[in-house]
Amino acid sequence: MTALDLSRLCQTPVFTSRSRQESHRLLARELVEHDLSWRTGNVDTAFFRAEVGRCQLFVLRYGAEVEVRPRPFTDFVLMQMPLRGRASIECDGLALELEAGQVAVLSPTRQARLVWHSGCEQLLLKVPRSLLRLMQERLVEEGGLAADFALPPAYRLDTGQARGWLRLVDDLLQQLGASEGEPVHGHWLRHLEESLPLFLLTHPPKIGVSSGVVLESRAQRLALRQLHKVEDLMRNRLGDALSLGELAAVAGMSVRSLNTLCQRCYGQTPMERLRNLRLEAVRDRLLGCRDVSITEVALEHGFGHLGRFAGYYRERFGELPHQTAGR
Repeated sequence: MTALDLSRLCQTPVFTSRSRQESHRLLARELVEHDLSWRTGNVDTAFFRAEVGRCQLFVLRYGAEVEVRPRPFTDFVLMQMPLRGRASIECDGLALELEAGQVAVLSPTRQARLVWHSGCEQLLLKVPRSLLRLMQERLVEEGGLAADFALPPAYRLDTGQARGWLRLVDDLLQQLGASEGEPVHGHWLRHLEESLPLFLLTHPPKIGVSSGVVLESRAQRLALRQLHKVEDLMRNRLGDALSLGELAAVAGMSVRSLNTLCQRCYGQTPMERLRNLRLEAVRDRLLGCRDVSITEVALEHGFGHLGRFAGYYRERFGELPHQTAGR
């Protein structure tokens, strides 16, 4: 996956805050009106913004786990990619999970529910609907698109599509470094703007498990409720030696069925999911407490082998536990 240079975008935050009320108020002004529910973890909000032509790029983190219920997107389509951590999305009856490096397209017309899990930080890109409509009209006139084409409310780009999208975003980020003495040529800027909606219109989702799109049928809603029971057990007993059999029993399904369901919804096995929840809880403790013993916190959250714990932690968060605690 292409690495993005976000240094110019993240040079100076629009704001940072450790207040729930202030974070909600400022983000509603910057992004879109929304309801915001704070869950576990410490508030550590940071918001960065840049504009290239009519397109807007953002980097956002909440620190804590939050549930966001935005108003329907009437003026834009939102593309988002976790830079670290994980997010869950439900839009107009479609649901998907996002891991770091995966890209989602959101275009809800009725309702949306977004969960940013603890420690999640995301790159966001707003594509104006006016620009999307303009490119759609051109493609329809040229016979390259059906007149009734519409984006689904939510879907995930496959690996190849995500690479292409990242290259386009990289081109946009390069323009942030253009000096005042060498402004971006208007025709090139228009090309960059139009490339984003053109990408969306010419890279339709492949509906199914690989795209992350899950249609909420009655059976699927039941399966998701069972999965929520398993996750509740995991969260309530992070320090216990839970077995795969115990998790399957709580879900009321076989080990094989639980593994299939977790892979479909999380892209992880049940035990990988448990480990990641433990890692996120450890990180919250390290960020929220001074002079805490990393060894004690790791043991409290079920990590008996400290060497493997440190390796898992670095793989998940890109740094070692003592570096987190050092902040």
